[in-house]
Formats: sequence, structure tokens, C-alpha cells
Amino acid sequence: MKRIVFFLSLCIAGYAAAFAQAVVPKMPANGQTDLPINAQIVVESDIPMKVGADSCFLNGEYITPATVANTLAIFRPGELQYATDYSLVVRDGAFVSQTDGTPLKGCTVSFSTAGPKMRVFDAIVAADGSGDYTSLRAAVKAAPANRTQPWLIFVKNGEYVELIRIANNQPYISIVGEDPEKTIVQFSITSNAGHERDQSNFKDAEGRGPVFCTQAPNTYVHNISLIDSWGYVNQAGPQALALGSYADRFCIFNSRLLSYQDTWQTGSDEHRHYAKRCYIEGAVDFIYCSGDAVFDSCTIGFCRNGSVLTAPSHGAGVKYGYVFRDCNVVSSKPGVQRTNNSWGRPWHNFPRCSMINTTLSKDIFMSDAGWTNHMGGLPAVFAEYNTMNYLGRPVDLSRRNNWYWRGGTEQNPEETCIAKHLLTKEEADALTVRTVLSGKDSWRPDNIVNELGAPSVFYKDNVLSWTPEKAAICYEILRNGKFLTFTTETHYTFEGDASEYTVRCVNQYGTLGFKSAAPTYGDASSVGSFRAENNIEVSFKEGQLVATGFSGIATLELYSAAGVLLSRRSINPGEHTYITSGTIGIARIVSDSATRVFKFR
Repeated sequence: MKRIVFFLSLCIAGYAAAFAQAVVPKMPANGQTDLPINAQIVVESDIPMKVGADSCFLNGEYITPATVANTLAIFRPGELQYATDYSLVVRDGAFVSQTDGTPLKGCTVSFSTAGPKMRVFDAIVAADGSGDYTSLRAAVKAAPANRTQPWLIFVKNGEYVELIRIANNQPYISIVGEDPEKTIVQFSITSNAGHERDQSNFKDAEGRGPVFCTQAPNTYVHNISLIDSWGYVNQAGPQALALGSYADRFCIFNSRLLSYQDTWQTGSDEHRHYAKRCYIEGAVDFIYCSGDAVFDSCTIGFCRNGSVLTAPSHGAGVKYGYVFRDCNVVSSKPGVQRTNNSWGRPWHNFPRCSMINTTLSKDIFMSDAGWTNHMGGLPAVFAEYNTMNYLGRPVDLSRRNNWYWRGGTEQNPEETCIAKHLLTKEEADALTVRTVLSGKDSWRPDNIVNELGAPSVFYKDNVLSWTPEKAAICYEILRNGKFLTFTTETHYTFEGDASEYTVRCVNQYGTLGFKSAAPTYGDASSVGSFRAENNIEVSFKEGQLVATGFSGIATLELYSAAGVLLSRRSINPGEHTYITSGTIGIARIVSDSATRVFKFR
């Protein structure tokens, strides 16, 4: 027995000795609030250190230090979200002694970011004359140069027949439509010399073929339809571009791109592009060119049998190329089959394209080869993972092509290659938005498209009021589903029936959040006004909140006693959530089936 006790004592002493030194927060201080969203995080030790075998995580996502110098480790996570709680977890052994490799004890740094400055949109475009401009082109031309923060242009429902050109000195322009189905920018134009609608025929084209063309970084398009009506109406070539994004950090969300041939040109090797929840339609090479691009939860519309989705032309230095994640593929005419289709053909250089978790509608049939084996390039990656049919069953990928050629003839080619054609689960999982698009500047386009939650809206007499959202710059008020106005206030004097009104929050890029439910009678600061159902059980003890009685993931909202929203996060049933702020008076848990409000005593 004494030998066992002695052995355990040695083990405990050894463990303590192994972590005699520790990593501790330097900046921000643990618990700090109102941190700038572009802040860096610094931890330090008493001794010189280097990266060890273990890892660090920011809100559950793996993160590596940008710099480790002597006793300091500096993390640069890029742009964080406004008004959000964060925790950096440095695990034991994530850093070790620079001298002898002894692992250092880790730490946790918790902080929250500041809210944005309240403001409304900089310009409103309305075809009926009710805005600042009747033309989107005019609003873009009037936008200032050399911005470092978004210039917000809101476009009311209407049809705008014009060519949009964003100059290379006009970064950070956000163009936000009222409704993607009803806010339409279109023009009939092609890029073929001598064609009746060739770009050279139009002064406003400025030497470029797309309907919408940007040469400035940080352009954002949201809730807009961009249509090249030559391709879309005629369902024919030649080259007719709806969109050309010729600069870095381009983002498009909940929008529609429609043409036939070459719908979207993505620019050069160094350009990054992010498309989320967009509908993109075409028939011939309708997403093409270069750059790293993620197409996230988009719907792809094929216009004919033998449609070819992509024609990439990536240089040898491009690491990821085109990555399609969780996309659906449909017929442009529901019920009309599209057969013998191809994911892509190698336009030039060394193309890369990965199709991950793609679902084919019942109208869509890919060729057995899946890819076209000849054009002008030799692909490095033309690959798939987990392609499924409309019933959720795996598509047979065993006959997918991996051999490509160029020059000469297929029987006697000048050059050939074997391209990667199947991805493992691990390889597919690694191709995340952050991995593909982060770059050296830690770009976070997922922050741009972040839809803020719906506020709780109340009415009393003829005044609407709603719960503030710390991450909002303003609020959109709608009447009968149509845009009415923007405001930075949390109240609005209304006319008519309160049930006609809804409110949604707007983030700093102009992204429109989720619409509220119809107002209920009461006041936004009244706890009793929250809808409460009792199948969610909540307990709070020793600084830990635990919610049970729901399935899946719920949203936990923390409010001050005055009803001001302080933070929002996702929780699992039974998860322990630490709550330390003495300013919190109300917790609201929202699941798919119920809502529960808990008031702190």
C-alpha cells in the first residue's frame, strides 16, 4: 500500500513539474468587454516559448498563433463579429519551453466585442422616385472612393435596365436589394465582337462585358437578381456575362445570377470570392476563370442537356480553386430533365474544382464521367465527395473521369495528366470557408452574410417597440412585407393595424436579418411580454445555466433587466453555460418547438 501511495505521489509531482510554467492572458484581459472587432489576442509566459503539440481554439474553431516571439504568442483572428462573446482556449501543451521543450499549462481568455456604430443606409435607390436615386448605376458612380468601411446602398423593388460599374478605387460598396425576386438589374449584352449586342456598342459598358462588373475589393451584393437578358431570354450564346468580379474579397448572398453562357467570371488567381445561398443558372461554362471561391449552400440551375457548370483556369500557385459545398442542382425548368451534364472542363492552366455534399434533383443526370476530359488545361483537382440523388442516396462515382489531355488528338495527345477525382471525408471536411478564403488577412465572409436574429416586437397605443440588438447598425421596418423605412431607434409611431408591421435588424455590411413575428401587445422592456412555454426546463446555480427539455440546438439570448439584448449563442440540451455578468437580468431560450424566459433573482 505504501508503495502505491509513493508511486501516485511521484506521478502527481511529475505532472505538476511538467506544467510548472504557464501561459496567461496579456491582452485582452480576461473578462474584458467592448473589444474592437479587429483586435488581436496575446498570451504570454515567464519563459521563452514555441508552439507545442497541442492546440488552441477560438469559440470551438481551431486557431494558430500568427506570431510566437520569445515570451509572447499573438493571435490575429481577423474581423470578429460585433457584440459577441468569445473564448480563446489554449490547451495544456499548446506551447512548450523554447529551451527544453517542457509543455506549458494553458489558459482560457474570455472577452466580448463592442457593438457597431448606429447608422442607416447611405443611399436608397427607387425606380419610382421615392429614394435618393432612380438609377443604381448613378448611386454607384456617386459613391465615395477609398472607403475603409462599407458604403451602404439599398435598392427598392423594381427593374433596373442598366450596366453597373464599380471602379477599382471604390472598395467596400454594399448593394442590398429589398427582395431578390423583385429587385432586378438586367441588360442585354454580349462579349463577342461584331455581335448585335456586343459590349463595344454601349458606352456605359466601359469596355467590359458583364451586366454587373466590379474592379474594387470588398464588394458585397445581397438580395439582387443580376440577369444578362441576351443569354437568359434567348437561351443561347455567345458569351453573355451577368457578373464579373475582378477584385479580391468579393461576396454575394441570397442573390440570383441568370444567363446561358459564361454567367459569372471570377477574376484572377489572387482573388477570393464567396457566394452563399445564391441561385446561379446557365448552360455553358457558366462559372469560369480563376481565384479561390466557395459556393456555399447555393442552387445551380442547368438550362439544357449537356450543361457544363465550370471552366476553371487556375495558375499553379492557386491552392484550392472552386469549392462547392452543400449545393443543390436543379433544372432551370422544373420537371424538364437535364441529362449528360458535366461539372466542368479544364479551360487553361491547372484547374481545381471540388464538389462536396452535392444533391441532384430528380430532373438532373450527370454523365458517368462527371467531368469533360479536354479543353486547354490539365486539372490538378476535379473531384467529388458524397454526391447524392434527390432521395438522399449516394450517386455512383466509380466511373468518374481522372484522365485529361491537351494538344494533338485524344488518341495522340501532346500532354496528359491524372487528376484527383475523389475526396476522402477528411479532405472534404477540411475545405471549409475559413480554410479556403481566410488568406493572410484572415478574411471572414461568414461575418458579412450573418443574418441577425429577429427582434421581439410589441405595440402599445400607436407605437411599436422592440428589443435592441447590440450587433445591429439599424432596423428595417416593413409594412405588409414591403420596405417602409430604416431607423436607428427601437420604437416607431405607426398608422393602421399593428399586425401589418414587422421589423428586422441590419448588420454592419447591410445584410438584412430575420423578420420578426407580428407585434404583440405590451412593451419591449416588459419581461412578461415574452412568449413563454413550459416544456423547456431552466436551472441556474453557481454561475451556471442549464436548459433541458428540447432537442437539437437552441438559441440562448441574454438580456439586461431593462430588456436590452446583451449576447446570443447556440446551446445544446444539458450544456452548462457560464454566466458571470452582473448586468444580466433575463435569459431567453428559443428552440424549434418552444420558448422559455428565465428571470435571474
